[in-house]
Amino acid sequence: MQKDKVTIKRIILRYLALFSGLFIMANGIVFTINANLGVNPWDVLHIGLANQTGLTVGRVMQLVGLILLVTSYFLKVRLYTGTILNMIFLGFFVDMILTAGYISPPELIWNKILLYTCGVVFFGFGVAVYISPNLGAGPRDSMMLALTRITGQKKGLIRTAMEATAAAAGLVLGGPLGIGTIIFVLTIGFFMEAGFFAIDLFKRSRFFQYLWF
Repeated sequence: MQKDKVTIKRIILRYLALFSGLFIMANGIVFTINANLGVNPWDVLHIGLANQTGLTVGRVMQLVGLILLVTSYFLKVRLYTGTILNMIFLGFFVDMILTAGYISPPELIWNKILLYTCGVVFFGFGVAVYISPNLGAGPRDSMMLALTRITGQKKGLIRTAMEATAAAAGLVLGGPLGIGTIIFVLTIGFFMEAGFFAIDLFKRSRFFQYLWF
């Protein structure tokens, strides 16, 4: 009985971490959108498609994620629960936060820079949080794995090519590619690593051990 309780608690904590990470990522995305300095390469595509179709940004994110998931599945990449939940809820959270409107686009350039910096930090930390329970990576990572296996190229090269393609397509569609896009690409790895470091410290704490067991 005690073992069953521990197992249930671990499952709950893993999914809580997954949804918390997606919510933090969604806030980061909205922060970068409202900063008006340029967004990450995939969001250049998402916003460009949203402008052309009249759909919300979150709905476009879900549709793009679905296309990537289906393509990855037919390319024989195993899909996990977290992969599907990422596809559904990241876009849902983005639309929810945009609708709530608790972060308004700033006027002053320094406030824009501050908001954008917070967005990148939130996104990087959110990625670390949602990956930490090992429930599966997102649709774009699944597609990266499929293309890596097919082409025989390194994951870094494939991911860079995917990001560049998304940004270029988004720019053609009118997406907000700017200096912030370049900053995001150059700094997101650092903030993700910082997020993983913070999570590792948290896992070593007594508070985490109390929650886990």
